[in-house]
Amino acid sequence: MIHLPNTLAFRLTFWYTLVVIALITIVFYASYFSLKKTLDQNLEYDLLEDIIEFQILYKNEGLEGVKQEIEREMDLVEEQKIFFQLYARDGSRIYSSDLSHWQFLPENKHLIKQVFSSKKFIFQTIDIQGTEYKAKTIYNLITPDILLYTGESTEDIQETMTLLSNVFITMFLIVIPFAFVIGWLMARRAVKGIKEVSRVASEIEKGKLDRRVSVSAQGNEITQLVNTFNAMLDRIRALITEIKEMTDNIAHDLRSPLARIRAISELALSNNNTPHEFKSAASDTIEECDRLLQMINSTLDVAEAEADAFQTPKQKVDMSQLVIDACELFEAMAEQKNIKLTCQPENNCYLYGNIQNLQRMLANILDNAIKYTPKNGQIDVVLTCTRQQIEIRVRDTGMGIPENDQARVFERFYRCDQSRTHDGCGLGLSFSRAVARAHGGDIILHSHLKKGSRFTIELPVT
Repeated sequence: MIHLPNTLAFRLTFWYTLVVIALITIVFYASYFSLKKTLDQNLEYDLLEDIIEFQILYKNEGLEGVKQEIEREMDLVEEQKIFFQLYARDGSRIYSSDLSHWQFLPENKHLIKQVFSSKKFIFQTIDIQGTEYKAKTIYNLITPDILLYTGESTEDIQETMTLLSNVFITMFLIVIPFAFVIGWLMARRAVKGIKEVSRVASEIEKGKLDRRVSVSAQGNEITQLVNTFNAMLDRIRALITEIKEMTDNIAHDLRSPLARIRAISELALSNNNTPHEFKSAASDTIEECDRLLQMINSTLDVAEAEADAFQTPKQKVDMSQLVIDACELFEAMAEQKNIKLTCQPENNCYLYGNIQNLQRMLANILDNAIKYTPKNGQIDVVLTCTRQQIEIRVRDTGMGIPENDQARVFERFYRCDQSRTHDGCGLGLSFSRAVARAHGGDIILHSHLKKGSRFTIELPVT
């Protein structure tokens, strides 16, 4: 059993060749029948012209002139290709050319009577016995009392059509292999970009993540595929870099409390401590463990928020009251740093959402604003709403965020404070954006270094 290649190039070539075969066949048959019809019509026109000529000749020279013209035409043409017969009104034959090759002519007396009565010509196609050809005949009057029955072999027409068929078969045998080769070359060129993508993917699968597909002029579809593939590789590499950085940040954040737990434990075991000192060590250990648990729980909360897998069903939330409660909650913390915290909520702002996560989202942003705003600074919280959207703007006069860090502050475990001098694990903003997006909105950051930042929470009213 023959197994054909199951490649895209072969299939494209196969279908291309089939289309070429179908088009050539259609063109041939259309040309064949069109030419045959034209030749048949031309033969009929010739027969009609002969009738007209004999009509004119009879008027000028009479019956004898007609007979002499028939004899001259028979001398010029092979006898087996043409014949002439003259009939009187009573159906009797008054003259005939040499019929040695036309013995098979049918006796169509009823057609002769019909032409005499209707005075309209009649065409008839008959078989020529002993040959594969046919003959086209005509019955028509040259005078009211004389009918001319003449016919001509279609041998020339059929030979022309046979020649055309032979030419088609020859062209077919030449063109099809040529079309297959051209189709194969075109198909290979068409899938060149796909093969390049496959080759690069194979190298990447072996660990060569820096490989990219070279872009060349191969059509919009292939170029789009190559660009999309390269963009995907860039995104994968960026994600791997983010994962590595996140892993480093997690290791850093986990190492500090674990180191403190170990130091506290070693200190408790190395000395003869009093029960009070043991209790203090246990309390410190619990505090560090709580810090670790908080980090783990925050990580899980971010993952849950990003997956929109909240356990609490959404309910109608009064965002005006939510903003007021958040400002009141953080007012004492702001007063400790002598920071002026203003709250300007618009009334009657409602949406359907998860109230606990919305509260944590706003609390994280306010906590960051107070944490990174120096003493005697100011934080303004403004709530506005329309029929389509609710906006919460939190603007501070803090240290601002460097431009290079602004695109990454929402990443998990990323902190602009690389020295980790401030408390936190870099998950607050990640959780906040995940909550906003889970509600169909987003958080937009505008910040200028040493001038402050503005976080705008946009939530659609649903």
